[in-house]
Amino acid sequence: MPKLKKRDQEVVSMREAFTKVSPRVDVKSDKKSRRFSIRDFLWNYPDNLVTFFKITSPLSIIVVFAFLGFGLFVLLRSDMFLESITSKKYTQYVEGRVGAISTFNPLFSNQNDVDKAIQELVFEKLVYIDIDGQMTPGIATSWEISKDGKVYQFDISLDHMWSDGESLVVEDVLFTFETAKKLFSDQGYDTIGSALVDVEIEVVDEDTIKFVLPQTNATFPEIVSMYIVPKHILKDVGLSDMPFNIFSRSPIGSGPYRVYRSEPNLVYLHSSDYFTPQLTIPEIVIRLYSDVSKLESAFRNGVLDGIVLSFDSSSEFTKEYPSYVSHVIDLPYRERILFFNLRKDKFQNEELRRGISCLIDKESLLNNSGISGNVISGPIYSENWAYSSDADYLVYDSEKALASLKNAGYTPNSQNGYLQTEDGKLLTLTISFLNNETNIRLMNTLKELLDGEGIILNLEPFTYSQLTKEILATRNFEVLMYEIEMSIDPDQYNLWHSLQKEYPNLNLSGYEYDRVDILLEEARGQLDQKDRKEDYVLFQKYLVEDAPAVFLFRPSYLYLVSDALEGIDFGNVVRLEDVYRSVHLWEFAK
Repeated sequence: MPKLKKRDQEVVSMREAFTKVSPRVDVKSDKKSRRFSIRDFLWNYPDNLVTFFKITSPLSIIVVFAFLGFGLFVLLRSDMFLESITSKKYTQYVEGRVGAISTFNPLFSNQNDVDKAIQELVFEKLVYIDIDGQMTPGIATSWEISKDGKVYQFDISLDHMWSDGESLVVEDVLFTFETAKKLFSDQGYDTIGSALVDVEIEVVDEDTIKFVLPQTNATFPEIVSMYIVPKHILKDVGLSDMPFNIFSRSPIGSGPYRVYRSEPNLVYLHSSDYFTPQLTIPEIVIRLYSDVSKLESAFRNGVLDGIVLSFDSSSEFTKEYPSYVSHVIDLPYRERILFFNLRKDKFQNEELRRGISCLIDKESLLNNSGISGNVISGPIYSENWAYSSDADYLVYDSEKALASLKNAGYTPNSQNGYLQTEDGKLLTLTISFLNNETNIRLMNTLKELLDGEGIILNLEPFTYSQLTKEILATRNFEVLMYEIEMSIDPDQYNLWHSLQKEYPNLNLSGYEYDRVDILLEEARGQLDQKDRKEDYVLFQKYLVEDAPAVFLFRPSYLYLVSDALEGIDFGNVVRLEDVYRSVHLWEFAK
């Protein structure tokens, strides 16, 4: 081997030294020992994702778009999204209520506050009744009444239009009343036409309609205070199909608003293009909740401009918000009543009914249950001209109660204090009622109070549907707690006349007394207020003595609205829905 030069020897030595210092790389060994690194994958995720999509395309693209589409669908259907779009200030008023929808068709009798609120916003009445019981203009601008009170003639304004752009004409008025009559007489539905069956109705000319009564009826003005419905929409709907027609959810009216979206817990209303004056708030949204706690949650989240609820302890949370204004509404013509079922042998005993009535401390009932209302003792509002202060009203009096119950065969057991008969049969009552938070609290309180008085109370709560079909329709109850909305006129014919015992009439107790029948007939057949009052004074005397029911209280409601909302008139509210009579004046302060 040739001998290297000195310079070449230095290069070799440096190369050997470098080789010793630098690690030897074995390509095969590196490939086998290399492990997956999450850090490296995430660091290079754009390139890795591109590679992944190239390999799995088009399946991966379909999966991604399906996932995004589903997410968008869930968002659009969520309460959070709906609440965010229904809290727009100045153009939309959002109101929360506890309740459910039944029907928006005003031809059917209705005790549902939600339905009546929508009807007031969508429809207009022939005439309205003020707090004094007098007629005020609606679609009818003027009227004439014959001296004997048997002929009413109304002049119809032709300036009103339906929300679909059609003109409201006198034939619409005729169609409304005639259809209501037929729904009651031909189909047996509970409608506003039940009091019009024997009334003849005819069109006099293009803006005049006439009603001819078989006999004088002082209550007739309130009977014709009905919402008018459009003939061109409903004329081809069969009577049997009327309750189920789409009109019951998406009605056409001549009022300030129209329903443009309706769901079980949500109703959107938009201002009618054909209503005058023009509305400042173009949209109203009514949001419905199953109970007060859910209503409270929505309110605390700031999605409601106003709420309506019973004025009781459950509304305490509203006091925490000074930017809202509270209005307490006392409803003078709404009564909470316990009806004894006189069809049952047990309650044929007048002394038993009187004794139970005198054992209920109504003041304690309201105070202990945290419910606001005005205690009552009789059927007629104390501020009404027909009220009698001379009747022997039954109030809480344990001594008087025990004397009556003793006459009925019940005395307290010396050991446990419970009322019982000589053979040891305890005095028990079963009360049926609408199942909601307020009623549950009220009935539990009553149960405690009566237990302390020696009466055992059994509670039967029912849903609205059950109460209507299983209790009201069949009259299958022992005691029924029910809230009745009275007419402003003191007429009590439908509540206590013996001919009104069967469904859908409201003589729920099945009360019969021929003297009371005569007084009720005479009272509604007279126009002179003084003569009518004489009849009603005697009527109250007899009814209180017979005690077919326990008159509990008149409820109060809380209407809470944002202090930015102006123009609401609470001065002439007789019915809860009367709040919306001033809706054309509502506006948000900017």
